[in-house]
Amino acid sequence: MTKINPIVIQDTREQAPLTISAYPVEIATLPVGDYGVRGFSDWDCPDFIVERKSVDDLVQSLTHDRERFMREIQKMRQFRWAGILVEGHEDEIRCHAYRSAAHPNAVLATLDAIVVRAGVHVIWAGSPHEAGQRLEGLVRQFVRGIEKRWKALEVNRE
Repeated sequence: MTKINPIVIQDTREQAPLTISAYPVEIATLPVGDYGVRGFSDWDCPDFIVERKSVDDLVQSLTHDRERFMREIQKMRQFRWAGILVEGHEDEIRCHAYRSAAHPNAVLATLDAIVVRAGVHVIWAGSPHEAGQRLEGLVRQFVRGIEKRWKALEVNRE
């Protein structure tokens, strides 16, 4: 069976990179998002993309920068799998533990709409360290899916 050795792509605009230890990391410009997998995160093969946000940045994106962020969400919809990796916990939204007057219910309702209407996953990851680990896990599962599809193709050819 063919074994894929993925390379994580970190967008050039990422200001505080996650620590990724399970895979090599390459810095390049992504069409959208902050992290991807080389060969699977561009318009030639839009299969996997991750946008990373802190809780404060997420709320800012959903309120003051909403128009721009929703354009990004529309671009992310074109990927087979797209996710927003949040450095924080959903309870931080519920408890209004962020710098914005936006009501927690409005923030959570907007996130629900993004998940349901746009098909973009929201993944709560806690700390930056945990976010790096979650990203590694997402990449691992993405690659395993490709390997399984490839194996099925090989079996069907025999």
